[in-house]
Amino acid sequence: MNVLVGVDGGGTHTRALAVTGEGRLVGEGRSGPCNHQTVGIDGAVAAVMQAVRQATAGSRPDAVGACLAGVDLPEHAEMLHDRLAEALSCHVHVDNDIVAPLWAAPGDSIGVVASGTGAAIALRKRGETGRLLALNDYTGPQGGAGDIATLALREAILSAQGAAPPTRLLERILAIFGLPDHVALARATEGPALAPWQVALLVAPLCAQLAEEGDQVARSVVQRVGGALGQTAGRYFASQGLASGSPVALYGSLLRGGPSRYREAFMRALRRHFAAGAAPQGSLDAVQGAALYAAEREGAQPERLRLAFQGARA
Repeated sequence: MNVLVGVDGGGTHTRALAVTGEGRLVGEGRSGPCNHQTVGIDGAVAAVMQAVRQATAGSRPDAVGACLAGVDLPEHAEMLHDRLAEALSCHVHVDNDIVAPLWAAPGDSIGVVASGTGAAIALRKRGETGRLLALNDYTGPQGGAGDIATLALREAILSAQGAAPPTRLLERILAIFGLPDHVALARATEGPALAPWQVALLVAPLCAQLAEEGDQVARSVVQRVGGALGQTAGRYFASQGLASGSPVALYGSLLRGGPSRYREAFMRALRRHFAAGAAPQGSLDAVQGAALYAAEREGAQPERLRLAFQGARA
């Protein structure tokens, strides 16, 4: 029995799905962040290993398809491939985390936007795929929880100095991190005390909550970040010649079940720049897309596996 494992690894959480080539579920696993740019190579490898071992109950899989945040260059993929292949003793294929939803989304003409800790944009047209370059904070789209947290921190510190409107963000953020004032908060952002993924995990949901409660600054932060991502996605799809009316598949915690104002701002901005069609039917979960990626790289039959996944949902 061949066992394939798909890994969807993000800046906050990592998920693994182990299945047979026929689509029978073997197991699932979860662990923490695996973006090597924030937790280091050792941290990323440990997160993938933990999730894979949970999914396979400790047995060795035949192949792993790891779609991981932070894998933005070929050398990133090669470095992680070598470490994971040695640790797992099986075939390992590594790519960027946007590859998982690209495989999960159906159709030959489709845009894909994912927004979790970070954000990513990709498309498929006429059998070819492309994605927006994202290497670090200076490239790629704004739109993730990290961007919400960064802007919320900035607005809170400015507000404390009278340079931004009043907001409850500061008092709530200080309470989370046990800090006395905005100066201490600013100092904490300079050192290792506040890891970026931890800030995103804690501050972004707080900002979303305050936005729903009517805090105008928090509401502005959520809408500005969602709108920025929608604008970037729409412009990218239009510039790359994605056919007008093509569906856009949405992935990630912010676009699937996140703040309503974030998603509304995203959709308004997207449609100002690209005539997106109706939401695609039959989209799979991203971790299932990672399993399809593993199957394809192994020379198996990903469409057979896709049908099995779709049948299990019916």
